[in-house]
Amino acid sequence: MRRGKINKTSFILIFFVAFFTILSYGFDQLVIRSEDKIRNLKIEYQNIDNSFTKLQSIISTLDEISFASDLNFSHLILRRNLLIKSYLLSRIELGDSLKFFNRKNEKVNTEDLGRMMLKELIKVADMQYEMRLQYQEFYITHEKQLKKINNEKFSLSDLFENDLDPFIDKRGQFFNQNLIKYTKLFGYNYHWKDSSYEELVEYRKKALENYTEYEWFDVYRYKMMLLKEIKEDTIELENFTESMDSKTEDLEKKLIKKFDQLKTSNVNKNFYILLSIISQIFSLLFLLFLFRSFLTK
Repeated sequence: MRRGKINKTSFILIFFVAFFTILSYGFDQLVIRSEDKIRNLKIEYQNIDNSFTKLQSIISTLDEISFASDLNFSHLILRRNLLIKSYLLSRIELGDSLKFFNRKNEKVNTEDLGRMMLKELIKVADMQYEMRLQYQEFYITHEKQLKKINNEKFSLSDLFENDLDPFIDKRGQFFNQNLIKYTKLFGYNYHWKDSSYEELVEYRKKALENYTEYEWFDVYRYKMMLLKEIKEDTIELENFTESMDSKTEDLEKKLIKKFDQLKTSNVNKNFYILLSIISQIFSLLFLLFLFRSFLTK
C-alpha cells in the first residue's frame, strides 16, 4: 500500500486550518473573559445603584421633614409678635383722649388673648414633638447608614429633641425661672402621668385666670425659643441634605461610568463572538479545501 505524501498546497491548507482553529479558540476565551467582566461590572453597577437609590430615599424623606417644618414655621413666624403686643396693649391704661386705641374698648378680653397665646405655645410644642417622633423613627431605622454618610460632621442625633426641662442655660432670660410651670401647660405625660385630664384642664384654666403680664411674656419667650430651636434644627437638616446631594452626584457619575463600561464590554463580547464564528467558518473552509485536495490527489 502506498503512502500519500503531503505536498506544499496541503501543508499550507493544514496550516490555515490550524491557524483559524486556534484563532477561534482564542476568541472563545476572550468571550468567556468578557462575560466574567460583564458579570462583575453588573454586580458593581447594582451595588452602586442600590446605594444611589437608598441615598435618594433618605434625602427625599429628610426633605419632606424639612419642608413640613418650614411650612409650619413660616405660618407661625409671620404672626409671632401679634398676640403678645395685643395683650400688652390691652393691659395699658390710656387717658380719656386715647381710649379709642385701648383694646378693652373693643371688648377683647385679656383672657381671650391669653388663651390664644397658650394655644399657640402648645401648637409650637406639639409641632416640635411630632417632628421629633417622625425624625427619630427615621433616624433609628437608618442610623448606621446616616452615621457612615455623616462622618460626625452634623449633630443628627440631637435634631428636633424635646427637652422636658429645657433652656437650663437660658433661665436668666425669664421673669419666672421655674420653667416647669410653663412646660406643664403642654400636657405631656411626663408631668401628668399620675393625674387626670381634668386636672390638666384645671391647671390651664388657672393659668389663664392668674398669669401676670410678666408670666405671659415668659410664655411668649418660651414659644420663641422653641421656634428658634425648630429653625436651627431645620437649617442643620438642610445643610446635611445638601452635603448628601454631592454624594448622589458622585454616585450618579459612577453609575454612568459603569454603564459605559458595560456597554463597551458587551460590544467587545459580540465582536469576539463574531470573530470566533468567522474563524470557525474559515477553518472549515480550508478543511474542505484540504479534503478536496486529498480526494483530487
